[in-house]
Amino acid sequence: MRKFFGVAIFLLFVQLAFAQHKGHISGLVKTTSGKVVEYASVALKQNDEKLFKGVLTDSVGRFMFANVPNGTYKLVISSMGYINHTIPNFQISDTKNIHHFSNIQMADDAKQLNAVVVSGQKKIIEQSMDKMTLNVENSILAEGNTALELLERAPGVKIDSDGKISLKGRTGVNVMINGKLTYLSASELAVLLKATNSSSISKIEIINSPSSKYDAAGNAGIINIVMKKNQVKGLNGAVSVNGGAGRNARYGGGFNLNYRSSSFNIYGNYNYGYRGETEYLDFIRRFADGQATTSRTSTQRTETNEPLNTHNFRVGIDYEIDTNNVIGLLVNGNMGRYIHDSETSNLIKNSQEILLSDMLTQNYDKQSWESLTYNLNYLHRFVKKGRELSADLDFAPNRFSSNLNLDTYTKPNSDFPNGDLAKRRGTVPAKTDVYVAKVDYADVLNKAIKWEAGAKSSFIEADNNLVYHQFINNDWQYDATSSNHFRYKEQIHAAYLNLMAEFGKTSVQAGLRGEYTNTDGNQITTNTVFSRDYFQLFPNVAVNQNLNTNNQVQLSYSRRIERPNYGALNPFRMFRDPSLYYEGNPYLKPELTQNIVFNHVFKGKFTTSLSYSRTTDVITWVTGQNDATNTTYEAPKNLPSLINYGVSFTAQIDYFKWWSGTNFANIFHNEYDLENEQHKQTSFSINTQNSFKITKGFNAELNAFYNSASVYGIITEKSYWAVSAAFQKSVLNDKGSIKLAINDIFQTNNFRNNTRYQNIDMYSRIWIDSRRAILSFTYRFGKQFETKVRKTGSEDIQDRIK
Repeated sequence: MRKFFGVAIFLLFVQLAFAQHKGHISGLVKTTSGKVVEYASVALKQNDEKLFKGVLTDSVGRFMFANVPNGTYKLVISSMGYINHTIPNFQISDTKNIHHFSNIQMADDAKQLNAVVVSGQKKIIEQSMDKMTLNVENSILAEGNTALELLERAPGVKIDSDGKISLKGRTGVNVMINGKLTYLSASELAVLLKATNSSSISKIEIINSPSSKYDAAGNAGIINIVMKKNQVKGLNGAVSVNGGAGRNARYGGGFNLNYRSSSFNIYGNYNYGYRGETEYLDFIRRFADGQATTSRTSTQRTETNEPLNTHNFRVGIDYEIDTNNVIGLLVNGNMGRYIHDSETSNLIKNSQEILLSDMLTQNYDKQSWESLTYNLNYLHRFVKKGRELSADLDFAPNRFSSNLNLDTYTKPNSDFPNGDLAKRRGTVPAKTDVYVAKVDYADVLNKAIKWEAGAKSSFIEADNNLVYHQFINNDWQYDATSSNHFRYKEQIHAAYLNLMAEFGKTSVQAGLRGEYTNTDGNQITTNTVFSRDYFQLFPNVAVNQNLNTNNQVQLSYSRRIERPNYGALNPFRMFRDPSLYYEGNPYLKPELTQNIVFNHVFKGKFTTSLSYSRTTDVITWVTGQNDATNTTYEAPKNLPSLINYGVSFTAQIDYFKWWSGTNFANIFHNEYDLENEQHKQTSFSINTQNSFKITKGFNAELNAFYNSASVYGIITEKSYWAVSAAFQKSVLNDKGSIKLAINDIFQTNNFRNNTRYQNIDMYSRIWIDSRRAILSFTYRFGKQFETKVRKTGSEDIQDRIK
């Protein structure tokens, strides 16, 4: 494999070295009102109308063709909602080989805009060479749902019952908001995503092979949630309300406002959501007392009531000092309250089905949190086109608290003739402060080569003090065996260099990122201190080749890291009931992954992807069991390795003028090395998303997915599937819309797991509250939204905080 990549890179540089510098064509596409046109299609045609090459404009409306041979050409620019714009015949010759069209203006297509609003929108799913984009604001099914529920329907994404996210069968996904990590633990990230309403989300980007500009974290790739921000001049915005029910009621509402003048852009949004939820959980555990046959069986049944109240807001201002300098301030906020109120029965029987113990546990856990991010940002555009400098400073204080009450009543038996009542209570005040500074620089060496470089430093301080008391002899007594005070400090310093070059039909992106990590953990309760100190290099290279008009291929390689989140490092215990608890592991090592991906795109609609990766020191939650005390626990552990390989296929098809769809299929193989044995399985998943234009102003969507059985560490996860539908009617001259979404119509989205490893024999089933109907109304005023976001420097840390 190393020889193969060596030859490929050598041939690439030979081709680059002998490439001829020919004509150069560039331009800037705007509307007649001066708004840039993102991702417009730009076709460069020869005088015989034959297509020479096609590109898309970037996020600021720019496009470029390099190494164009001498001849006569014309440009045809097209974008949904606008009239096609043509620049007629112009020459590329030895004396005139540079053309820059700086004032291309596209006029609104009145016919398209007056028909149905969605005709001028992007498709719900867009697939490009390096990423897949789920355009949330164009999806009817998205309305009234949370960010976590949206991710569950994204092609290739799977979320288990604990909120762990996997992509194409691989865990270690980095979740970002507006291009920045969230620095939360897996459970806290799940709560945050549940607290984020779809009405504040513009799109979700799934990036399989990130460049070196991104943090090296995220072995399986990056999921970037882009929030809404309006860039249209004047005052505009929208208000929305929604309500519905699954097993419990759900409702919410919010608004967003934007005012933009020639120098100022002031924007903000607020969303409130209430999410009632009831879940049913079954756990069956078998204990053997060191013998081969089962001597006792524990059957647990849990019913939960989990109300969630959330408040999200985002306020910012951008000031354009002059044409070259922009400064901005931004505040993000997420706060809320979550209650876990559950009742668990636990029946323990011997091999003759004789009842040995009958316990009932009441678990009441009241949680609250407050996460804020303060961001100061600056952008300088140099006189030289393509050269710019940006900088960010962030401070993100996160506060979390939990108050737990655990009461277990044991009915009279041989051990407790008069029965027994065990009471436990705990408090978990936790705080995590994040400080981030970063700077990025981009420049153009010549018409064909661009480069960018940057540096970033992050400092994290976490303090988690878990205090347990037990009710003994009519008095609350401190429980020293379960209580734990844990402090953690981490600093990461990174720098990167990224090179992008385009020569004819070949383009290459090559980058290198270096990250130095220093961590210090202090388990104050046991006076245990540990620290780590390491430096890693993360190369990244991607080669694209346009074979012809219909075929494009890409080969990419990357090395990435997944550091343990702060919750996984903290050795404190959280109890579901006295016989089932979770605890962290302060000695976890980071896992490292090498990825190889080959992509082929046919006619811009059909994408085939082959992937291979190998991960060492795999961080996996592993179940342990104490047969003598009938106790089961889960803790993270480093397994030796994981090999993942597979093939996926995406097809975007317009079946008829009124029906379009995106279909995704993925076959993958996971092979875990468990030290003394292997746990492996070949799995597959399919996903189909369909949009229908029924009549003028009336649209529908239908989504379905199926995930086959798969393996995660020592766990075998059973298959599950779901079907969802939604309808939308435009009202009030297309300024308003009424939507009805029905999720998981047949209530088949539940989780069933088997664990058979060493002395463990356990089965679990979780019926989540997935079937629900949501009715919503949205009213827009001012001009329609064009999404553009300000990315801060700290949002890429929040998914590891505990």
